[in-house]
This record gives sequence, C-alpha cells and structure tokens, in this order.
Amino acid sequence: MIRIETRILSPTAINTYMSCPRKFYLRYIKRRPTRPSIHLVRGLVVHKTLHQFHMNSPRGPPRTSLKEVQQDLLGLFKREWEKAGNRLDALDLPKEEIDFFRRDSELMLLNFSHWFFNNNLPLPDACESRIYSHNLKAMGIIDAVLIRDDAVILVDYKTSKHANLTDDIQRQAVLYALLYYDKYRKIPDVIWIHFLKFPGDPLSIQIDEGTIEYGKILIESIREKTQSLNESDYPCTCGGYCERDFVER
Repeated sequence: MIRIETRILSPTAINTYMSCPRKFYLRYIKRRPTRPSIHLVRGLVVHKTLHQFHMNSPRGPPRTSLKEVQQDLLGLFKREWEKAGNRLDALDLPKEEIDFFRRDSELMLLNFSHWFFNNNLPLPDACESRIYSHNLKAMGIIDAVLIRDDAVILVDYKTSKHANLTDDIQRQAVLYALLYYDKYRKIPDVIWIHFLKFPGDPLSIQIDEGTIEYGKILIESIREKTQSLNESDYPCTCGGYCERDFVER
C-alpha cells in the first residue's frame, strides 16, 4: 500500500466512500470532474437563494406578511436561476424539463416561506457556516445554525424528492454535529433536516455524546481506508454506476 499525507475529509467525501470506494477514488484521488446534472445545478441555486435570503433579511422588525417573504424569496431565486443560465444551457435538456425544475424549485421556496412565516421568522445566527477542524482533519459547510434559549440547532436543507432520513443523511448530520462540537465545545441539541419539497416542519435527528463518539470513529475509519494512491485499494461496490458520474478528461 502506498501511503500519502493525511487528507482532509468532508461529510460528502465520507458518504462517497461509503457508497462506493471506487467512486471516492475517481473523485478525490484521480480528481475526475463530476458530470453536471440538473439536480446539482438546481440544488446549488436553491441553496444560494436561501443563503442570500438569510443574509439580506433585517434583524429588526419582522416582515409584515407572508406575501412579502415570498416575493423576496422568488425574486432572489429568479436572479440566481438567471445567473446559472450557462450551466443550465450546457445540460442540453429540453426546455420543458428545465421549466419543470424551475417551477419545482419555486414551489420548494414557497413551502419554506410558509414554514418560515408560521414559525415567527426564525433567522439563523449563522448560514453556510464553513467549519474546518485541524484536530479531525475534516471540514464541512452547515446550511444554517439557530441558537434558541441556549439550544443549538443545525439545519440542513434538502432538495431531494423523498423525505427519507437515509443512512447518508444521518451520517452527514452526525459529522456536522461533530465538527460544530470540535470548534465550539458544545454538542448541538438537534439537527433539522428540512426537505424543501414537502410542507411542514423539518425532520429531527437528536444529538448526544454517543453521536459525537460515533462521528469520531467514523472519520478515523474512513481516513485509514483512504490513505492509499493505489487504484486496486478502491474496489467498485456499485456495479459500475459510479463511472457515469464523471466526465473523461
């Protein structure tokens, strides 16, 4: 086995290895460019919209109406969607499909607007919080952090079509909690997984000391398995589907 310097891991990288070691090799060692998709572009646009919405929202008197919240969100979305025009065009998809994803994204933001307004406009204390841990040699970006009466809530926005707490999502939540704890020495109370396609409240993942310890074990386990540059140390476990996610150089 060829050893290399300890690499910086992220929740996405760890989930990639767990889904298929070869996919990890292609993305993080071979550094093959990922194939663009409408799901990736749309997800990025929606996340940017929510980030801008939170950053631009006043900290003083709240908005007076749901309509005002919706107008702000849809206006920001329109701007971000237009900025993504070149990436959308490069997908070479029928106009009808592009329009479907645009409308679907707008509905997600309208769902969020109802939740946001009905819950007294809970502006986050931080959004797109990038945390790097020297101790863990890991980093991640947390969509939003809410601190309410000394309770810490981490928020992860999802644009997926199913509201299921998959293994990937739960691992990601554990790792976000661990990164937050490593930086602030406080264990988050809960992770909210906000499936934007569905109205209603986010789903909750409770966090405790056992969760944090599991996260540490998970990082060290994956780190030990990803020190090699040797392609044969990263077998394909997905039946070859991983190759479809990448573009040949």
